[in-house]
Amino acid sequence: MDRERAYLVATPFKKRDKKSLKISDFVFALSLDLKWGSPEKVRALLQEAADEGLVRIEGDYVHAAFDDAQAEVPVGFRPSKEEDLFEKSVRLIVSATGMGKKEVISMVNERQDSLLGLVNLDVVALLVAREMGIDVGDLALEAYQNLVELG
Repeated sequence: MDRERAYLVATPFKKRDKKSLKISDFVFALSLDLKWGSPEKVRALLQEAADEGLVRIEGDYVHAAFDDAQAEVPVGFRPSKEEDLFEKSVRLIVSATGMGKKEVISMVNERQDSLLGLVNLDVVALLVAREMGIDVGDLALEAYQNLVELG
């Protein structure tokens, strides 16, 4: 289990001193209240946490499934590094489709294999997202800016 992810997921529950929250309250706490990521990113985090068994999602509610000792959030905790383009793309696909992270990564890897490895994995992830009808405009611009910086 990723310690930072456990802290991120535990924070809204600890902050409100509850074991169950409306999904909208969970998303609001991390994205708008704490400004730790976009609502889409937080929804993807929530899905990953459910896949890992940290939470259970039932209808409009999310229930803490972690042990309190397992996710004792350190005072002053803040999430670390910014995600790279690949991670952002995977998160976007997970959020938009509800697919699992492993399934998305597998799909991107298969697509890269079909392109004989000639295309960078970041770009393949964007291509997969676009083929699924997901708007990747912002991430495509970021990919272009990264390319220009390399030049």
